[in-house]
Amino acid sequence: MKKKVWVIEDDPDIGDVISFLLNDEGYDVSLFPNATSFKQQLPNADADVMVMDIMLPDGNGIDLCHDVKTRGELKHVPVLMMSANKAMSDMNGYYRADDFIAKPFDINEFVRKIRRLIS
Repeated sequence: MKKKVWVIEDDPDIGDVISFLLNDEGYDVSLFPNATSFKQQLPNADADVMVMDIMLPDGNGIDLCHDVKTRGELKHVPVLMMSANKAMSDMNGYYRADDFIAKPFDINEFVRKIRRLIS
């Protein structure tokens, strides 16, 4: 059975690259372009790992990560945060993400981080 990766990324080009990479690795990818669409599906969450961009047009990944990590049925789901702002990795204690990657990211490093979080 394919592992499921939920990706919240507002840049369609980056979302396409991530989807292509992860599909190629054998993952089932659900892509959300904004916080609203992600929140709407959260009650049905069946992800094995979540990838969240920090800067979104209608919210931010920090709050979304906090929501996931404080929701009883989802707090076990690993979260990989990503941002073009490398300083955001210093806030990891606040939002409780399991890992962080800075954009632009090396695609091999990205896939390695997903593999590590999902295994």
